Amino acid sequence: MKVNIATPNGEIYNSKDIKMVVLNTHSGSIGIMKNHEPTVATLKIGVLKIVDNKEKNHYFAVSEGFSECHSEEVSIMVQTAEEASNIDKLRAEKSKQRAEERLAKKEQGLDTKRAEISLLKAITRLKVAELK
Repeated sequence: MKVNIATPNGEIYNSKDIKMVVLNTHSGSIGIMKNHEPTVATLKIGVLKIVDNKEKNHYFAVSEGFSECHSEEVSIMVQTAEEASNIDKLRAEKSKQRAEERLAKKEQGLDTKRAEISLLKAITRLKVAELK
């Protein structure tokens, strides 16, 4: 099966040697294998797992977006995606701390939703970094 991941900055992953993809959708997690029923799903911030035909797992921290599945191809379009091996743990930890501090202070004019999204992204990046 072919799988590609694209962001507004371009394609970040493309392989034709994939056994399964596990996506974190707004309706729950779904696994997609070759000859899956055609599907379009909205994705939420979370871990994306790709299992290649050699049984090697590839993990990505992804932001919101959507996926489109046809019998032998899965296309994933997200705002951001980082492979586990490319995540800077220190940077992710600092981002998590900043978001937690903003939410704890409850400053006037704080965009709470944006701070919550930043926190969720940082937590996801840290989780994926541990899965290398």
